[in-house]
Amino acid sequence: MGVQSDKVLEVVAGWEAVKLVLRCAFLGLWQIINLAVRRLWKGHRRKLSKNYPPVELTVDSSIGIHCYIKIMGVKYHYVETGVKSGKKVLILGDAPDTGDLWVPRWAAVVRRLAETGHHVITLDLRGTGGSEGGGRSDLSPPRAVEELRALLLALGASDSNPAMVIGFGIGGMMTWYLVHCHGALVSKFAVIAAPHPNLYWQHPPAAFCLGSTHFIQWPHFPERWLAEGALQDGTQWASSRARDWSGALNYVRGAAWYRIHPEHKIQVRGLLVGSRDSAAQLVASAQFCVSPALRLVTSPGPGDKDLPGMVLDFFVGKQKATEEVVSRGLMGRVLGAVADRGRELTARLALPANA
Repeated sequence: MGVQSDKVLEVVAGWEAVKLVLRCAFLGLWQIINLAVRRLWKGHRRKLSKNYPPVELTVDSSIGIHCYIKIMGVKYHYVETGVKSGKKVLILGDAPDTGDLWVPRWAAVVRRLAETGHHVITLDLRGTGGSEGGGRSDLSPPRAVEELRALLLALGASDSNPAMVIGFGIGGMMTWYLVHCHGALVSKFAVIAAPHPNLYWQHPPAAFCLGSTHFIQWPHFPERWLAEGALQDGTQWASSRARDWSGALNYVRGAAWYRIHPEHKIQVRGLLVGSRDSAAQLVASAQFCVSPALRLVTSPGPGDKDLPGMVLDFFVGKQKATEEVVSRGLMGRVLGAVADRGRELTARLALPANA
């Protein structure tokens, strides 16, 4: 909106960059000291649980066909569902990959999209699943966005045949960048649990960044301590490996040094979904969209009971999709009515088209 496409991404430079480096150095060091003291106080015990195997490429092959493609010299893995001639839908999962994109609720969404004539591409972000990893510069926003653009073009998307994009978490952050920089290739988009990149320091880009955003800019230590569960005790990642975190952290590290031009607005329709305590973050993110729709759910992620219906309503229109995703006994109808009422209330958060 009044901003050239090649000027949308701005690098943090000058005195602002110097202040950012100093904050990351000193606040990160303070966080390291706090974590080290906590580890010494509790006694350091590496959590190697046999109940949680290391994260590998684990997807349900019944959902689609496993494919690999080389984009700008980088090998990407994705799962393809539906006819290739259909409308393109690119799904960017969260990082690290938890396998949540293959829970029954979200698998039903993918199948429904395929049944309605869509060509669904569920992509593994770099450093997750079967996709190649990369360093901090490799996963910086300019490079990552160009790779996603090249991927869409290779799969058949174009200005005259734009794709729809759905992003979760870190994948949602990349969706923001993609739609800002190459909006002509996108007809609709949905961002789940991902604040706008310009809100990086006010609202952490991912749940694992909470309270440790400056520390994450440091090398080596964040991967190691996240894998050990030192930053988030009791999570399902308490037995992951350091290399499972490299992709996620390098995406986050790169995003700290880039921002979207404040005057650039996304023209295509967008669905922004967040947790019920993130209304302020959603409204702030919506300022960068011309026509956003805002929704609040209990747990923004593929397994949330309300999310499938919201996504299908937004992308394919109101159908009996929810009935295929969630069983509809008496209790199901009651819960559905409550969810519909909740959606009506949260719809009031949507900003007017000229915001």
